[in-house]
Amino acid sequence: MINWIQELKERWKAESPEFWQKVLKLATIIGSSAVAVLMADKAFNLQEYGVSEIVFKICGYIITFCAAVGLSAKITKK
Repeated sequence: MINWIQELKERWKAESPEFWQKVLKLATIIGSSAVAVLMADKAFNLQEYGVSEIVFKICGYIITFCAAVGLSAKITKK
């Protein structure tokens, strides 16, 4: 168990390959956009303006997907 945690720490601190750095940036941008849509709904109640509830459900899935992809990209090392 301790070895696994130590390996994860080393991978987190290590430099990622250029491709995975781009993947991480893309996941951050897309995930942040989905968070912005959800926060806009909380602030302005966008459902009253005709935005479908499915949009917000999809945003939740996008955030989860981007978090998983971002974590995978971050722990990939050269």
